[in-house]
Amino acid sequence: MKKVLLIGNPTEHSLSPVFQQVAFDHLNLPWEYHNITTRSSELESVVGSMRSGGIIGANVTVPYKISIISFLDELAPSAKKIGAVNTVQIIRDKAYSRLIGHNTDIEGFRASVVSQRVTVETSIASVIGTGGASLAVIAGLQSLGVKQIHLIGRNIIKVRQVADKPWSLEITPHDLASIPSPELTGLLAESSIIVQATSVGMAGGPAPNQTPIPHAILESALENSTRHQLLVDLVYSPTNTLFLSTASKLGVTGINGLEMLLRQGAAAFEIWTGQAAPIDVMRASLKEAGIS
Repeated sequence: MKKVLLIGNPTEHSLSPVFQQVAFDHLNLPWEYHNITTRSSELESVVGSMRSGGIIGANVTVPYKISIISFLDELAPSAKKIGAVNTVQIIRDKAYSRLIGHNTDIEGFRASVVSQRVTVETSIASVIGTGGASLAVIAGLQSLGVKQIHLIGRNIIKVRQVADKPWSLEITPHDLASIPSPELTGLLAESSIIVQATSVGMAGGPAPNQTPIPHAILESALENSTRHQLLVDLVYSPTNTLFLSTASKLGVTGINGLEMLLRQGAAAFEIWTGQAAPIDVMRASLKEAGIS
């Protein structure tokens, strides 16, 4: 039985095994999808094990979307563009296995925003976080025509490193640890889309049931905004985070990371199999599991 891996820490919360296994079974592929909760000291050996014939691909989740790159052979344009990988393709030539990193998060995020039928072209956005997911979000927003991004994070060095990448839009770095509350409230209020791209609030993560933006500040920003706003939390477990509950309370549209997860997963499936992903079957599997 061939295997597809999910590499990250934690992985127990992931819904990828639900819809990926259903997709494999639907197309009668004799493959199994396996979570591999991996410590940082184990990452190199786990990636090395993928060169064996029993593994045909992998997904990569937090916190390894950037650090896995040094153990791969090459990057596809999607991953090279932002310097983050969420999907690994394995190409075998006789005794040699070539590991190629892809990023399907960009299109997954873009599709999830488009599904809301909102227009963000020429607008201002706020993105919270500086990891691999935030890089995909910035690329997705760039492709949607956003003109400026407020990039917010607790490590201002990392924030500036991300902001200094060769993007084709203006990115303004902000230090979440020191920014005055009125300034933070103001920049969130002027944003048409606010994206929470950290693992804060994730069940099983380091900060469950929390939000990176103080509740009072986010609430004030949403109440005082004159724009039609969309809040996106890339966390999908739980499906309704504290971050999103603030939006719901005030009647602001908010979406979790489920649609992005599904769309990036479908793109990964097609990379591994060379076949069209049965996305309706994959989406239905989540509903059958009571997740929506």
